[in-house]
Amino acid sequence: MGYRIVSETLRFLAVSDPGRLRLRAAATTTITVVLAMAILIPGSHLVGQPLTVALLGAVVAMQSSAAVKDKDQRSRVITTLLLVFPAILAVSLSAVLSQFGKVADVGFIVVLFAAVWVRRYGPRGTALGMVAFICYFFALFLRAQPSQIPVLAVSIVLGAGISLAVRTLVLPERPGLELRRLVRALRAASIDVLEVASNRVDRDLDLLRKRLDRLGSTALMIDDWLDRNDASQLLSVTNEDLSLRIFDAQIATEQLVSALWALDPIPSGVTPQAALPPNSWPSSLVQATTALSSCLQNNPSDDQLRAARRLAAAAADKADPSTQAGIATTVAMRAVQAHIAIHHITSNALHTESAPKEKPEKDDDTDSGLNPSTKAAIQVAVATSAATVLGEIISPDRWYWAVLTAFLVFTGASTRGEILSRAGHRVVGTVGGVLAGVLLSALVGRNQPLQLLLLVVCIFFAFYLVTVAYALLSFFVTVMLAMLYGLLGTFSIEVLELRIYETAAGGLVGIASAYFVFSTGTRSTMVEKVDDYLEQMTAIIDTGIDAVITPGRPTDLVVDMRKLDNALKDLVAAGKPLEMGPTTRTRKGVKRLLRIMTVSNRSSHALARAGVGASHAEPDTGPSQETADALRRAAEVTKATIADVGRALAGEHVDPPEKLTETSAPDVMLKSTTTPGPVRSAVRSLSTLNRTMGEALTRV
Repeated sequence: MGYRIVSETLRFLAVSDPGRLRLRAAATTTITVVLAMAILIPGSHLVGQPLTVALLGAVVAMQSSAAVKDKDQRSRVITTLLLVFPAILAVSLSAVLSQFGKVADVGFIVVLFAAVWVRRYGPRGTALGMVAFICYFFALFLRAQPSQIPVLAVSIVLGAGISLAVRTLVLPERPGLELRRLVRALRAASIDVLEVASNRVDRDLDLLRKRLDRLGSTALMIDDWLDRNDASQLLSVTNEDLSLRIFDAQIATEQLVSALWALDPIPSGVTPQAALPPNSWPSSLVQATTALSSCLQNNPSDDQLRAARRLAAAAADKADPSTQAGIATTVAMRAVQAHIAIHHITSNALHTESAPKEKPEKDDDTDSGLNPSTKAAIQVAVATSAATVLGEIISPDRWYWAVLTAFLVFTGASTRGEILSRAGHRVVGTVGGVLAGVLLSALVGRNQPLQLLLLVVCIFFAFYLVTVAYALLSFFVTVMLAMLYGLLGTFSIEVLELRIYETAAGGLVGIASAYFVFSTGTRSTMVEKVDDYLEQMTAIIDTGIDAVITPGRPTDLVVDMRKLDNALKDLVAAGKPLEMGPTTRTRKGVKRLLRIMTVSNRSSHALARAGVGASHAEPDTGPSQETADALRRAAEVTKATIADVGRALAGEHVDPPEKLTETSAPDVMLKSTTTPGPVRSAVRSLSTLNRTMGEALTRV
């Protein structure tokens, strides 16, 4: 029992944090802050400097660790070294301008504008801008004097150096280990989704969809790893080969899930226990799924893998392909082969560094009007200017919290809905953090070791959960501030109350700026993302059908499929704010549309897999001319339905089909395709995709 609990817990952690990327990021930042405080605080005392000088270095170390997000190790090192220059410049500017009263506030607005404007230069520009903003703000907060610039510069250099040491020496990049963890997460996600699909007693379609989404997200994270590393230096295959293997495993698992879910429901009179697998399955399906279970273990021996391959092949030979259980058995055998191939690849991983994958330069699209980063910079300048005035009205001593909120709600957000969502999350997290901070402060009292421990814990969880929910980041940062004020001896409930008011004011100003200054509509952005997604889907249909009709030719379907997956990811992100819309109809409509698009993505996966399979077949195995013509006609029908969905979402009038069957593939397709293989898979995929798009037309 204990082993099972531990095993399931580890599997949950592997699936919820694939590759332990969030854990690594949070641990790196936390260790960096702890080391910075351990070195800088005693050092500042030795040279007779106040604690605030050490805190500036610790803040720079934390931001260097958290804000630097270049895609390869070399670029991250360069960016960390470059951070020193804007940080020192910002501190110097703040110290000098603070001598002229309100001029320093104007300088703050200029720095905020520049911090957002430089985001056009990618992750490096974003990191440099963020550190410049933090350093200017911190120097303003500390009322730094020009005479302190040299010692503050030393603190900045030491903070950046500590961050660099942690990044390169304490927790260096280990791409091989990261890949193995990601692959383990893929297996864990496969186990989870197959468990739900196999349950014929208590079926939960929503849970199944969530597990399928998690499987797809994990596969995308492996693809992101391939963008940052060269697999040929770590494994026995190229990036393209590994991407294809992962794609095969993902699609085979998804197809098996569909096949298991389509098995006949529990007959009347059968007890629930008797209906549980393997009691209710044919022996061949039981054997195939047993073999797959062996392959989904993390460290099977070569003998176990060979036995699993033989067992799955024998089960497929005995299966009746005319039954749903027989189809599931055959698909399970394919899944076994796909996961065994991944085992063979990843078992050869080396413990060496990987050079970054060189990617072709991407041409910037010419666009009339202002650059998006310029628009965002103007929005931030307007918002923070208003937040400065409003914040000083609320509290002349704590106005900066309003400015911080007005600035941060624009970080990672571009549409009105996203900014509204971030502002709401920040206010909710702050309120919860104030309540927790007051309670913890009452319990901890003046126990400094415990306060330091809680401070470190808050830093860890703030960065570990930042991608899960923005409100959690605000919650832990507020609790951390309560502990920090306790350490400095300035804690009071009134101060935390002011934080709530200032945060709410900054959030309101940020929302107003998003709505009235270069406003970007959330719905229009979502429609644009839908268009991009449907365009990629149409390209998949063209490429996939061409591959099926003319087998034996190389194809870029795997790359195209990942583009479609990323387009869906962007679409879901754009639609999330609308899921919290003001009306029930809007919320349900967006959720339904996103679900339809996700389902259509799986049909596109199946079509792509049919095309990839055909590309490895012999050239003379193509379909007859009659079947090829019918397949092309079906593709045109599906593409026309997809185009209708795009036009309907754009506001054009489109007559929905009177019956859902009118949008299915022509019957001639089913008559022409009488043999299994890529052609039949393509027919099924087109038919399902067409019906799914037809469903979207009836709901738009």
